[in-house]
Amino acid sequence: MNSKVVALAVVVILIAAGAGIVVYNGLKHDTDKTIDVNLEIFGNADKDDRISENDAVMIEKYIAAVEAGDSEAISEIDISTTFADANLDGSINTEDAAQVRAIVAGTADNIWMLDGVGNERKISTDISRIGCEYFSNTELCLILGQADKIVAVDNAPYLYSDFYFTESQQSNITNMFNCNKPDYDLINTLNLDTYLLFSGSASYEAKQEKIIDCDVIYLGLYNPDLTNTEKSSFVQGVLKAGYIFGAVDRAEDYINWLIDYRDEMLDIADSIDDSYKPVVCMSNYTSGQYFMDDDSNLISVYRTNDPLGQAVTLAGGTNVIELLSDSSFVTSGSYAVKVQIDSIFNDDESVEVDYFFLHMVKYTYGATVNSGVPDHGYLTTDDSEMAAAYAIATDHSLITDEKISLIAGDFRNGCTGGVLLAAYMGSVINAEAYSDIDPIAMHNEYVKWLGIEDYDVSEDGLLIYPSV
Repeated sequence: MNSKVVALAVVVILIAAGAGIVVYNGLKHDTDKTIDVNLEIFGNADKDDRISENDAVMIEKYIAAVEAGDSEAISEIDISTTFADANLDGSINTEDAAQVRAIVAGTADNIWMLDGVGNERKISTDISRIGCEYFSNTELCLILGQADKIVAVDNAPYLYSDFYFTESQQSNITNMFNCNKPDYDLINTLNLDTYLLFSGSASYEAKQEKIIDCDVIYLGLYNPDLTNTEKSSFVQGVLKAGYIFGAVDRAEDYINWLIDYRDEMLDIADSIDDSYKPVVCMSNYTSGQYFMDDDSNLISVYRTNDPLGQAVTLAGGTNVIELLSDSSFVTSGSYAVKVQIDSIFNDDESVEVDYFFLHMVKYTYGATVNSGVPDHGYLTTDDSEMAAAYAIATDHSLITDEKISLIAGDFRNGCTGGVLLAAYMGSVINAEAYSDIDPIAMHNEYVKWLGIEDYDVSEDGLLIYPSV
C-alpha cells in the first residue's frame, strides 16, 4: 500500500450558483450551515459559532450606545460583554472591532481564546513548526492542511508515519518518544511554534512552563461529547484550531460532516424502543483484566461521557453501566469504572450483555508498547495476532452467546470523537436499522479528510475484528 498525503490547500474552488456551496478537493463547504455552539474565541460578540463582520458591527454599536448613555439601546444589543473584548485588555473599544476584522481577514497576529480546560490564552498565528501529541492532534492537523508544518510527534503517530506523511514530510519529523514524561531538552531544540497536548492533565502547566518560546495548547479533543454539540470541547477545539491555523472553513466543514453523521445515527437510535436496544459493554483488551487474563476478576466499563460510551448511544445500544449499581464499582474513574466480573456475568436478567467491544491500545503517547495487545491499525496487513487475541477473548469460561469485537485504539484516540466507531457498532448490533449507514464508506471519507489517497479501509489496515 502506497499512501500519499496530499496538500489540503484549495486546488479547485467551485461555487454552485445560489447554493452557497464551495468544493475543496471534492469535499463540500456549506456556507449556510450553522453549528450549535458559542465559539470561545474572544471577539465572538454575538455568541454564535463564527467570528464575523457582524461581531465587529455589534461591538461598534455597543460602544456608541455606551458613549451616548443610551441604556435602552444597550439592553437591546444582545452582546457577550466577555467575548466582545477581542484583545482581552479589560475594556470594549474600537481596538476590539479592529481585532475582529483582522481575525475575519486572516491577518490577526494573535487570537485570544479559552483553551480546552477554560483558561484564557493568547495564541500566535505565526506558525511554521508544530509538535503533536498522539493521534487526535496529528489527525486534526492533517484535516486542517498542516501536514507540512508538523515537525514532531510522539512515538505512536511516528510509527504511523508511512500512513500519515509523504516521504519528504517524514524526513522533517522528529520522534519526541515519551510525551507523558517529555524530554524537554529534546523538544526545546525543535524550535516549535505550537505544541498540541493530548489531554489537559496535571502536566499541562508543567509543559507550558518547560517548553519555551512556544504556545503549548490543550484544545479539548480528549473529551468529545459529540452527543451534545453545545457543550462539546471537541467541537470547540476543532473550530479554535481552524482560527489558529488559518483554516476556518475547513474546520467548520469537518465538524458539520461529523455532526451530519451523528444526527443521522441519533435519529435511528431514537427510533428504537429502549426495550429492544441491545445491551453493550464497552471494555478493554489489556493485561490485568478478564478478557486477556482468564484469572482476573476485573473488567473495565466505559461511561457515557467517554467517546467509547457515546458510541453505544449513537449505535442504538444500552450501555451496561446504566444497569449497574455504584456498589459494584471497584474503582471509579472519570471515563471508565472497573467492576467485578460477577457484576457483568451473573444470573440477574437486567444485566445480560449482548455485545462486548474491546478497546485496544498498543502504542501509548508515553512511548510504551502494551504487551499482549495484538498488532492493529492503518498499516497492519497481517491479522494473525488479532485472530489469536480474539480466540483468547472468546474462549473464557463465562463467555456463552455474547458477541465480541476487538476495536482499534484509533477509534477512541483519533479525531472522530466516537462517531466513526458508532457507525461500525451500529452495523454490528443493529444491522437492519443501520443498514443505510455504511461504516466503510464513512471511514474512507475520513481518510480523505486526512488528505490521504490510494487507501481503502475495505482492503488496507486492520481496525476491527471480526471485520465488518
